[in-house]
Amino acid sequence: MSKLGKALMALLLDKKARSARHRVRRAQATRPPHQPAPGTPPLTQAQIKAQLDAKLDQVHNRAAQSSSSTREQLLADAARVHAAKQDVLQDLSPEQKLKLQVLAMKAMAPKNTRN
Repeated sequence: MSKLGKALMALLLDKKARSARHRVRRAQATRPPHQPAPGTPPLTQAQIKAQLDAKLDQVHNRAAQSSSSTREQLLADAARVHAAKQDVLQDLSPEQKLKLQVLAMKAMAPKNTRN
């Protein structure tokens, strides 16, 4: 650990917390890497690839199933809102539509160009 890291630890952590942190670090450093269960034959590269592909298919299928109904619902809601807004605009006269368009353009213009 760098000198700066040690200095920050001294400021932020008390002695008990620092010693606990060091114990955890030492335990993690001495822990052996993940080993398969005893008596289990090692997997071949093809088996590992097949397992990964199966998991990837599960993830894609789950995402497609959950998002398709949500997406369809959102699209239906958007179409309904769009139709409702179009009904409001149809009732306006051409002069009112022009005024509304100018008002919208002024509202959407950058602040430094507004008059």
